[in-house]
Amino acid sequence: MKTHVHRVPVEWGDADPARIVFYPRYFAWFDAGTRHLWECVGIDMRTVFDRHGVVGIPIAEANAKFLSPSKFGDVIEVHSSIPEWGEKHFLVTHKVFNAGVQAVEGYERRVWAAERADKPGRLKALPVPDEIRKLFE
Repeated sequence: MKTHVHRVPVEWGDADPARIVFYPRYFAWFDAGTRHLWECVGIDMRTVFDRHGVVGIPIAEANAKFLSPSKFGDVIEVHSSIPEWGEKHFLVTHKVFNAGVQAVEGYERRVWAAERADKPGRLKALPVPDEIRKLFE
């Protein structure tokens, strides 16, 4: 299982008045972690999505557990990996560390999605191609 680590400096705008990271920022960093993970295995998401006729990998479920605060001025590490593949979805886990201490654990359940021909603007889940899954082994 591949894991990608990216470092994120906590900026002033990431924090609440107490200088603690405002919780929605973690979900933005999870999303970035997913993109970085795909790029580290050689996937250009736009090219792959176009080639497979999908619009993307939207989130069907997301969760986070906050274990220790991070604050303005800290530099955190987001560790992202895909430990679970379903037929049409996959689970991306994220562990956030601050100075070696785990601060947050979370996940995103994403689907391999295409637009429905019978209902424009609506999505349907398609099977994730084996060639995509293999890149993450």
